[in-house]
Amino acid sequence: MNFRSISALLILLICLVSSVNSQNKPNIIILFADDLGYGDLSCYGAQDVQTPNIDVLAKEGLRFTDFQVASSVCSPSRAALLTGRYPMRNGFPVAQGKIGKHKDYGLHPDEITMADVLLQHGYATLAIGKWHLGFNKGAQPIDHGFQHFYGLQSNWHTSHPDLDDVYSDNQVVKENVAFETLIGDYTQKAIEYIEENKKNPFFLYLAYHSVHSPIKPSKEFIGTSKGSLYGDYVQELDHYVGQLTKALTKHKLDKNTIVVFLSDNGPAICHFGGSAGPLNGGKYTTMEGGFRIPAIIKWEGKFATGVNDTFLSSMDLLPTLTSLAGAEIPKDRVIDGKNITSILKTGKGVSPHKFVYYYNGINLQAIRKGQWKLHLPRTSDDQPFWSKNKNEKPFNGSNLKNISCRGLIALGRPLLFDLDHDMGELTDISHNHPEIVEELLKEAERIRKELGDIDVIGTDQRIPPFENIQEKI
Repeated sequence: MNFRSISALLILLICLVSSVNSQNKPNIIILFADDLGYGDLSCYGAQDVQTPNIDVLAKEGLRFTDFQVASSVCSPSRAALLTGRYPMRNGFPVAQGKIGKHKDYGLHPDEITMADVLLQHGYATLAIGKWHLGFNKGAQPIDHGFQHFYGLQSNWHTSHPDLDDVYSDNQVVKENVAFETLIGDYTQKAIEYIEENKKNPFFLYLAYHSVHSPIKPSKEFIGTSKGSLYGDYVQELDHYVGQLTKALTKHKLDKNTIVVFLSDNGPAICHFGGSAGPLNGGKYTTMEGGFRIPAIIKWEGKFATGVNDTFLSSMDLLPTLTSLAGAEIPKDRVIDGKNITSILKTGKGVSPHKFVYYYNGINLQAIRKGQWKLHLPRTSDDQPFWSKNKNEKPFNGSNLKNISCRGLIALGRPLLFDLDHDMGELTDISHNHPEIVEELLKEAERIRKELGDIDVIGTDQRIPPFENIQEKI
């Protein structure tokens, strides 16, 4: 065999090894619903809404009962999922608006996203749908590891020319789009991407606008649920999730694709409806109804199936999914998420989080350790703009059964809940466990020094590029 033949054989072997390695990397799809509540799906107990496609995903995968996001509003939750870091740490603690004050507010160029890591390890990467992490140059999806982007820069709205325009990468490709057309358009783009990349590993981040306002399901779904227009809207979301999962089956990708379905925060029950099920509060609050969300993870033949009650976080997705792709998490920064691969494979295990912190904007409002959750004293002035109420009197009772949908805006003293026996946060038991209260108060003081709070700048806090962070103007 001559030198040329040997060289050709070596090249062929290298290509074959590379191909095998690529095929061994799982495709990753994150389906990120918007404002979908813990009680909005039939697999989570909804009675007036039927979600058969998401229910099948839950039956074939792991359905979680104690899966948390890192914020109860859109932008910070998205930043935390993509970076694996608390919003106070990644510099995105409040929801972004199309306002002058936020003109330089975007996901910081130094932040490393899941897409950044996967792109460096041979993945094709695409973001579809709602971005909401910056309008400015340097804060777009293609600046943060996504090779391509197709969708809206923020929420759909007609109040500003840019907010109802569809972008492809950084260019507007559709102007003044009808809201009802987006979900089908996004799903079709996702299916096309799956078809194009079925022979190489891909990461698809599909952030639906559903079921965020406006509550405008397509006309063919109006009246299909036993509930309200909101229920119709949820059922439309389920339909398109089904379209995408059927595409995976069609292309025989089920066994090599990890599918993650979750919501960015709880339902906007004060404004548009939705259900947090047995949980108290919803969007804009640090009650469980704002942070605990429906979540399903499936990898056929590799992950366990059934129901899992382990306390986990959306921030765990970055270290877990990148590890499964053969990559390492960044070593030059704190990653708050933990690798939960063993829990996904066995369906068992304890939470990797000793403490978890609940911020509303830059205000630390609660802290959790295992079954114990302590709500901290606060005033209306401490709140971000979406929760302020100057006439709010501090809550000083012990039973929260009739608390406002806006949660605990003002609180005169710490409240302690045992979430194992009171997931609805209805009865304060702080007087029965003073030692737990003391421990969590000490931890609150420690984390304030690290992540910050009202009038406290943390040692590892990234400060947004504007003043009066909690104010809209």
